[in-house]
Amino acid sequence: MVTLPCEHLWPRAATGSRLARTPRRPMSALTKIGEHVYWMSPGPPDRPSVCAVEGARRTLMLDAGSSRAHTRQFLEALAQEHVARPNAVVYTHSHWDHVLGGSELDGMVIAHALTAELLIELAARDWSDEGLDGRVAAGESSAQHAEHVKAELPSPRTVEVVPADIVFRESLDIELGGVTVGVRHVGGDHSADSCVMYVEPDRVLFLGDCLCDSSAGALTSELAFPLFDTILGFDAAIYVEGHHPSISSRADIESLNQKMRYAESVVREGSGIGVTDDEDTQSFLGAFRAGHVTDS
Repeated sequence: MVTLPCEHLWPRAATGSRLARTPRRPMSALTKIGEHVYWMSPGPPDRPSVCAVEGARRTLMLDAGSSRAHTRQFLEALAQEHVARPNAVVYTHSHWDHVLGGSELDGMVIAHALTAELLIELAARDWSDEGLDGRVAAGESSAQHAEHVKAELPSPRTVEVVPADIVFRESLDIELGGVTVGVRHVGGDHSADSCVMYVEPDRVLFLGDCLCDSSAGALTSELAFPLFDTILGFDAAIYVEGHHPSISSRADIESLNQKMRYAESVVREGSGIGVTDDEDTQSFLGAFRAGHVTDS
């Protein structure tokens, strides 16, 4: 395990439609990024970041991962570092890759009210190969989504979606003993139920996928602008995103905010063709163009 001091912050990174750059060097599987916070970086096929926050009284998991195997790997890594096993998990949103590992934890599930409703829908879904392919054919899921599920959960698969035990509406503070996790609903283009978790005193903000575009690859100023304002309203020093293999500094997020607003202005005003070599700006231009078409 690597212990990561706050000053060693690397740029965001992403693949596909997610907006970011390539990390300067790889992270280890489990990294201590704060006094109380342990982070496992994302990996294939679509495994997101997961974190554990260890307090004097209890340990809380942030997102549950995409399968029992994913969560088991994380719990085993924590045990190797003598970190107390989490007895609860709080979800950033309801997408499968962030919640299907909840059954392996066998602890309390904490979720926003919208997330709790969507968990019930996920539990009723047909997760067989035929069911996944049917959703793709009906336009309800992407082919990539089906491929990722099949790779993470080989057929024949049994999918257990654990319902929420504690449901909140706007915010919830969880005291772990010397460290507090503040959960806040923020929404956004990616998912209306998106929440973030702010860890104090570590100043770590766990973002999930809230900064990502929608399933249609779109961003809108109506949601993206206030979302970034909210994110930057936290006194965070370290930012953890769902599918980026590096953490971000506040300067990284501020820079991303500037690029986002510039790209939106180019698309809205038609003031230029938006030619740039910067990957973030290119991605934002594409996402706002997609959002503009959707709104037209």
